[in-house]
Amino acid sequence: MSHVISTRLQDDLFESLEQIAETRQRKFSEIVQEALQHYVEERADYHIALDRLNNHTDLLIDEDELKKRLNWK
Repeated sequence: MSHVISTRLQDDLFESLEQIAETRQRKFSEIVQEALQHYVEERADYHIALDRLNNHTDLLIDEDELKKRLNWK
């Protein structure tokens, strides 16, 4: 199932999306859908990271400790 939405875009954003669509030889709507999907995924990752950061039972280690555990120099 799909839905039709209507939104206003500033000229510079519209032109950037239009250029991306042209360069990739894709429909404008496909580029907008891809961009929105990427935003939703990034936002989900951000919330997972926040949840982990706020979970006081999760172990936090610094970069040096990580390198040590991975045997990196």
